[in-house]
Amino acid sequence: MDFSIVEKNLKDRGYIVTIFETATEAVKYLDMHIDNQTVGFGGSVTLEQMKLFETLQSHNTVFWHQRIPEGKTSTEIRIAASQASIYISSVNGLAETGEIINIDGNYN
Repeated sequence: MDFSIVEKNLKDRGYIVTIFETATEAVKYLDMHIDNQTVGFGGSVTLEQMKLFETLQSHNTVFWHQRIPEGKTSTEIRIAASQASIYISSVNGLAETGEIINIDGNYN
């Protein structure tokens, strides 16, 4: 895939685009740019592997149904995540045209 074409097409659709060579670079970038916010996470193996939750929770309030605090329910956490000021998820696919493909049964 030619990322310069994808980047251009995403920007043409109104997205702000930053491309990283590694997951570590992406985590550092997000850690620097997301501070003192409420953050919701969608279900994502990628986010789990990146350990982004652990990084962001040190200076944000992060809601993720894969990390349910004692005394809370999955439904409460999912609602809080959907109402957070920032919502992070991964997608199923990204077309060269800049279209984002996501199939999810839980309102993400």
